[in-house]
Amino acid sequence: MTDDEVRKIVADTVAETLIRLGIDAHDPKEMQADMQHLRNWRQSVNTVKRQSLLTAVGVVTTGILGLIYMALFHE
Repeated sequence: MTDDEVRKIVADTVAETLIRLGIDAHDPKEMQADMQHLRNWRQSVNTVKRQSLLTAVGVVTTGILGLIYMALFHE
């Protein structure tokens, strides 16, 4: 098998795999845009998780401080 034959087989296999994944192998700009959209989505989800955790910690802290205040100053 020559190098050109191997390259042809590999190129065909990669193209078929991408097509099966729903990616147009003949339009790399579109694929890059899709990957950028996925990255943006992942970063947004991570930001929401972080903000949710901070909010939960803030609510719990406020509740505990409120209980302490009620216990000390409203007998």
